[in-house]
Amino acid sequence: MSKTTAITDDTVIIRVQGSAEITWRTQRMVSLGADAELAAKIADSDADVHDIERLLKAGCPLELAWTIMRPVDKPTGGVASASAPVGGAADLDVEADD
Repeated sequence: MSKTTAITDDTVIIRVQGSAEITWRTQRMVSLGADAELAAKIADSDADVHDIERLLKAGCPLELAWTIMRPVDKPTGGVASASAPVGGAADLDVEADD
């Protein structure tokens, strides 16, 4: 089974289970310290392995690098909507100077 992801209107990435690309991505993540399960998860994702590697070289722990680079499929319930920003000026109890 293949996985197709549209990056832009004219670019499509197709990843096939067992392909050389998935194998390389998995092996690369294992060589960077991921266990087999996490390496496979990252390899099958749209995360940029090179970006994860850069974060690791900068001292970022692997789990945090994965959290940062993990593709987001859909917003979670904790994300504020554009019409009701959290922490915006309307939430502050500050008097304006005229």
